[in-house]
Formats: sequence, C-alpha cells, structure tokens
Amino acid sequence: MGNILDVFFPKACTICSKHGEYLCDRCKKLFKRNLPECYICRKLSAEYKTHDYCRKKNSLDSVVVLWEYGDVTSEILKRYKYGLVYDLENTLEALIKSGLAGIVKSQSRKAKVVVPVPISLTRLRDRGFNQVDVLAKSVSNWNKGVFSNTLLARRDSDTTHQALLDKDERKLHSSNFLVQDVELLKSFEEIIIVDDVITTGKTLEDICKCIREVNIKIRIEAVCLFRGKAYYINDNKERRV
Repeated sequence: MGNILDVFFPKACTICSKHGEYLCDRCKKLFKRNLPECYICRKLSAEYKTHDYCRKKNSLDSVVVLWEYGDVTSEILKRYKYGLVYDLENTLEALIKSGLAGIVKSQSRKAKVVVPVPISLTRLRDRGFNQVDVLAKSVSNWNKGVFSNTLLARRDSDTTHQALLDKDERKLHSSNFLVQDVELLKSFEEIIIVDDVITTGKTLEDICKCIREVNIKIRIEAVCLFRGKAYYINDNKERRV
C-alpha cells in the first residue's frame, strides 16, 4: 500500500520540497543539538541533571532535550500532528535515535518503564493516535525499558466529585494526570517520560506530581525531542555555567 501511495503522492522534504524523503540529507544538517542543561534554569549541567539548588517538590531528576526547536522543527511537527502525514513517524524516530546516539550514558540495571505524555481522550478521538507513542517506543528500545502507553492517563476534565473519594483517592485526582495502574508503577525504580516538545516544563512536573504521590522513591526522568533556545542565548553568544 505504501508503494502505491508513493506513486500518487510522492514523498517530499518537509523543508525544501525535494522529492524522495520527508527530511532530505541537506535539511538534516539544519538541526542543532541541545547542550546538556538543567531544564529549570537552562544552565549547563552534566547528563542533563536538575541542579540541586533548582529542585522543587515536583521537579524531575533529569530532562534530556535532543534538538533545538525552531521554524524547521515546528513545520515537521505540524505536518505530523495535523497534516495526516503518518509516515513522518519514521523521520521523528530517526531523530530520536540519532540524538540519543550522541549521549554517552551508562545503562542502569534499575527496573524502568518508558511512557509517552498522555493526550486527552478528546484529542485522541480527533487525531486517531498519540504522536508521542512512536518516540517513546524508540526511547524504550534504546534504554532497554518497558514501554507502556496505558500506565498514565490525562483527564479530559475532573468530573469525579471529591466528596465521593477517600483521602488517598483525592491525592490521585489532584493533577491533570492520573496513574491507572498503581501496583505496576510501584514495581519500577525508574520512569522515563517522553514528549515531543518541552516549553516551561509544567506538563512534565504535573505528571511527576501524580507519579510521586504513588511511588515517592522512583527516579523520574524525561526525554524530549525539541526545546526552544534559552532566552539568554543568541547565535553570537555561548552558554556559560
């Protein structure tokens, strides 16, 4: 089926429109790697660890961001999310793999699970898929973790009346996300949350909050494909610690 579609709708580079692939070799060179930084203060940090002095109650232990977000990457994500170009998932998967290949990190032996940032049921019905699933699967293959897209869920709206919940249940309903399998989460020592774009980090911290309410000892990390340039960085100025 794919070959038939390629005859009538030939693939073209999302950036320059050159026929052949959704991202040609020349345009791949436009991508800029993100340097390892603390996701909160945006200053350099080894292995993307969150600085101790930046930590808050619901901070993640580390957030790996692979590529700089800009006009080029924005167009690719727009086509994938809203343009119904499902074949772009192979392009995004390749970006994940090449980005992770440049990170030297020891593989821990902790039991870990890799999860995509959940989307609401309304958005899932509209799109028919969660665009982050394929990214999370790539990360789980690289990190030898267990992939799960059902462990966490996003609330469409909080329709559960708080008066009907006991104390522990109220905690699980205190954020925009919820843990759907409490016992499964408790069986892991490390969880990796995967998303396509990070801006302020609030979404990741909301997820972190609901996870730690179930398993306070678990190590929480994230891998994100893109993030915009830090406000204090320009093309003529290098980052300083």
